[in-house]
Amino acid sequence: MIDIALTCIRDILNEHFKNEFSITENKAILSNLVKADGSSAQNVDGKIVLFLVCLDEESTLKNSLNRSAKQDNVFVHKRPALHLNMQLLFCANFDSTVYIEGLRFLSSLIRFFQVNSKIGIDYYSNSSLKTNRLNFELCNLDYAQLSHLWSSIGSKLMPAVLYKVSMLVFDDVPADRIIPSILETESLS
Repeated sequence: MIDIALTCIRDILNEHFKNEFSITENKAILSNLVKADGSSAQNVDGKIVLFLVCLDEESTLKNSLNRSAKQDNVFVHKRPALHLNMQLLFCANFDSTVYIEGLRFLSSLIRFFQVNSKIGIDYYSNSSLKTNRLNFELCNLDYAQLSHLWSSIGSKLMPAVLYKVSMLVFDDVPADRIIPSILETESLS
């Protein structure tokens, strides 16, 4: 599900950039900036690089019911859905010769999410089409948090924007049991 959501976000951004800048090349890519060994990732130069910084559980929806009614007068008992928020970093990885171009793409991305703060992501789960509605919210980091983030990534500071994306819903667990409902009661008179 995470892979589907991030791939869809990347594809939507590429379509937006192609329409706005009349280009044919994909400028948004889904990749790390730095490989695990500390070397630079390949094919990220001159691109808007997006990657997952972290996932966290939406605590306000944690204690939801684990029972739901079905149309055929039964209740299904299963583990409650897991609601996750993602933090996505979008980096303008453009060298000094095209630095302004990178800022132009980053500005376009910010405008796009300002206008389209809610995006529906369609995916297949258990042979049925489902939709997750993703909400994009700009995150503000102070200088210390920003420094810690870039140190953790293992890269030098570059123009970037961090978005909190809520909510991915994982609700694909099978039912634990099916509970029949009471349809009628007979009177004892």
